[in-house]
Amino acid sequence: MIDTQTIDTGPEEGTLNVTEFYRGATVLVTGGTGFIGKVLVEKLLRCFEVKKIFLLIRRKDSASAAERLQRMLDGPIFDTIRSTAPDAKERFAKVVAMDATFEDEDIVDDVDKAKLCNEVQIVFHVMASIRFNEMLDDAIAINVTSAKRLYALANSMAELRSIVHVSTFYSNCDRQHIEERIYDDVPYGGLDHIQLFFKSLSAEEKDRMTRLVLGTMPNSYVFSKKCAEAMIGREFGALPIGIFRPPIVISSYREPEPGWVDCFHGATGLCVPMVLGKTIWYYGKPEVKPFLSPVDHTVSGMLATACDIYRRQCTILPVEKMVPVYNFAFDKNAITYGDYPGLVGSGLRNPLDRLLWCRISPWKIFPRILLWLMTLQARIADEVLAWFGKRGSNLKVVSAISNLANAVEYFRCHMWTMDNGNVKRLLSLLSRDDAQRLDFDGDRIDWQDYHKSYANGIAMELMRKRHGRQQYRKSLKAKRAVSDKDRMKELHVSEFYRDSVVLITGGTGFLGKVLVEKLLRCFAVRKIILLIREKRATSASIRLEQMIRDPIFDTIRATFIHPDKVFAKLVAIETDFTSDEFVREPYRTDLLNETQIVFHVMAVVRFDLGLKNTLDTNVTATERLYKFLRSAPHLQSIVHVSTFYSNSDRTHIDECVYDDIRFGGLDNIRRILDPLTVSEQALLAPTIISPLPNDYMFSKKCAEVLIQRHFADLPIGICRPPMVTPSYREPVPGWVDCLQGVTGLCVTILKQRLLWFYGDQTSCPQIVPVDYCIAAMITAACDIRARFEENRVAESFDRNVPAPPVYNFYFDKNLLTMQQIIALIASNLPSPMARKLGSLRTRVTRYRFLSRITFWLMFFMAYLADAFLALLGKPKWYGFAHMDYQTSCNTCMIICSHVKLVSGLSTLADASDLFRCKTWTARNDNTKRLSLLLAPGDKELLSLDVDQIDFADYYKQYTKGLLLELERREARRRQRKTINC
Repeated sequence: MIDTQTIDTGPEEGTLNVTEFYRGATVLVTGGTGFIGKVLVEKLLRCFEVKKIFLLIRRKDSASAAERLQRMLDGPIFDTIRSTAPDAKERFAKVVAMDATFEDEDIVDDVDKAKLCNEVQIVFHVMASIRFNEMLDDAIAINVTSAKRLYALANSMAELRSIVHVSTFYSNCDRQHIEERIYDDVPYGGLDHIQLFFKSLSAEEKDRMTRLVLGTMPNSYVFSKKCAEAMIGREFGALPIGIFRPPIVISSYREPEPGWVDCFHGATGLCVPMVLGKTIWYYGKPEVKPFLSPVDHTVSGMLATACDIYRRQCTILPVEKMVPVYNFAFDKNAITYGDYPGLVGSGLRNPLDRLLWCRISPWKIFPRILLWLMTLQARIADEVLAWFGKRGSNLKVVSAISNLANAVEYFRCHMWTMDNGNVKRLLSLLSRDDAQRLDFDGDRIDWQDYHKSYANGIAMELMRKRHGRQQYRKSLKAKRAVSDKDRMKELHVSEFYRDSVVLITGGTGFLGKVLVEKLLRCFAVRKIILLIREKRATSASIRLEQMIRDPIFDTIRATFIHPDKVFAKLVAIETDFTSDEFVREPYRTDLLNETQIVFHVMAVVRFDLGLKNTLDTNVTATERLYKFLRSAPHLQSIVHVSTFYSNSDRTHIDECVYDDIRFGGLDNIRRILDPLTVSEQALLAPTIISPLPNDYMFSKKCAEVLIQRHFADLPIGICRPPMVTPSYREPVPGWVDCLQGVTGLCVTILKQRLLWFYGDQTSCPQIVPVDYCIAAMITAACDIRARFEENRVAESFDRNVPAPPVYNFYFDKNLLTMQQIIALIASNLPSPMARKLGSLRTRVTRYRFLSRITFWLMFFMAYLADAFLALLGKPKWYGFAHMDYQTSCNTCMIICSHVKLVSGLSTLADASDLFRCKTWTARNDNTKRLSLLLAPGDKELLSLDVDQIDFADYYKQYTKGLLLELERREARRRQRKTINC
């Protein structure tokens, strides 16, 4: 512990002039957009003649610091200033937002750093993470390391007078009596040692170690606050700094208006059910007296504390250097938890609501029963809403209340005593005018009077939040219905591609071939450059020649007078994405100077390659390509082909990038994987990618985050197709050349095999015909360019770079279950008996054991067939292995067995379990917008609205196309067998 003694030579009562202290001062605030921060900024602007207020604000949800500041100033908390101050506009102009990144050593850029060091006089560090369930190292990073970096910057502030570090009264809640001093008794070797050994731990190890290190402390939040105090005492005692410890901060008493609140944490959140007319009991001790502080009292105490810290710095003679601590808690007028529900109920307007009490029960059984009843009621309500096609959130609300109740249970069961001499002295030192302006004496609060507006304040905030959600929905509808038409011009896709140079990766795969064929047949492009890897000693140029001979290009050969001239537009460039210089000279410079439109289709979709290999292909190669394209002088548009399932852990998928990669993000995951062996990587991969089901989807998510973080300044957009199936109309109905996903599983229907797949019979897989997918990608490239040009105007006013547009290829008007798809395919089989038995032989069952039985029977028959061939002395038959649709079109001969074939089918069925068991919802505003904005001439060329497809007709073409592909494969197999014989 730090034992300090001081001699206070300062003035006596009534001489602390807070008003003069802030006159003409420049104040720096962190956490200014939070609950306490907003009230602090409002109080400074309304009551004090400050010169300037700097707010350090982090970018959040793609919103810049300036945008977040403007949203805050537009909020109702500043209505008092707008209505009472004639110079309101000038006052708001005093607030300046600065982009801050507390993850870096330099939390602001050099220009902003110079401003802060030259101008700032007073600092309020309010920012903190108040999540109680956070990993200890994450809580320390936000609540300790950020403070350390801020105070290191404060060391360079020439005019610095005072720093207020906002901690919490419960930073030492493992003690019964809390004094106004720093307790430097952080266990396990102190803060530095804890941070050191947490670096090398896995997530599970961190979770276990967090519980061990916390010991008797209830959560990582209070422990991290304790660590921050100890860090300040050890490293920054020379600064004019003080520690302010507020208790549970609740809604305002008087300012800016009675009952004002904008968040539902702690005690306020637990009162929400009562305001909503719900009966709920919480476990705790009714006789416990919590320390509560209205937010306006808390902020007034902080403002006075800053002045007192400066006074102490000037007048206190230290015997040993100290950091003053202010326990902002009052015990003479405290209420019990048992009284609290009654006081809240006294503010309810409807007398009937007074009967719907909230209780604090010393027995856990009653709260659990009532919570179970609330959960049951919420689940039923959500199910009823689901029947009517609406999304319910009742269960989510009950779960949030339950989690909050459990998180703060510790504080309902413990009571503390404390010293608050420094705070009491603050009150006595205030001048008469400041005492009226800064009322923070908690012992004088009339709690009965306070709670008259408490419930109303919660109700008002609930209404504001509900209104905000409604306005958000309305604004989205308005953007879809009106804004797009007014703001955007028609998309003239044909003109966009006229005489353009298009670069395509993955052009020899399933999607790539259809894309190349469509561009050659329908658009007057000047050149199409294909980046192709050498494969099995086959050069890029030979692979291109093989691709052109594919039947997919027969339409071009049949309709163009000089098809050779059309194919001459194709240029193959050999590439190696395992190297930083994936294209070598002389092609590299030409490629950079010519490229205008890019389709990055290449990807590995195999689920068994290992996480590191998958990341290398789907993320690292993407990064190399886009770094290269950053220097392309004529670049107009980049279409990055991802997958609809890159966020399949969510039930609803918006058209945005979800930047929530665990384990420190992509770069840290690479560092974790690099030194590991292949077996170690395989063991660790499921933990890293969780809750996503496989490496492919995780790598696609990582690529999306990479684009948003590092390449948002490029004209780039992300296209998310779901499962891509055979074509509907183009280039020929039912065309397909790979047997992946749903298409691969449907082969058993055509082969008339008995096979039942495990899944939910009501789930509806998301599919899109390949020609519709390509039409959407081609249109998206034009839309990306139009958006990029518009965003340049916004960027000239704001340094914020807009997030890349995301296109969810999701359509929900004509969804079919997997069983319905099977029935449609079976209905188009050639023979009448096959049509009748097709949907019986192949089914989706919710019972996994039935699926296993049918697979076991197939394995049994396959073993018999292979054994019979072996007895006859016949060789194993020849089959064909096809690479995935986004990497290669080459077909290579492999020696197969029936068992191996069934094993492959079983692997495919297991890999696609998720798509037969789950149905997603999604926003598709950007995708629908594409078809709405197409110019009339282009609508005939580009069909992309899957909702308009006649699926009965589509699956007729689907079946014919799949049968034709199976015939082609059989013909190739016989030809190869003849050659080898």
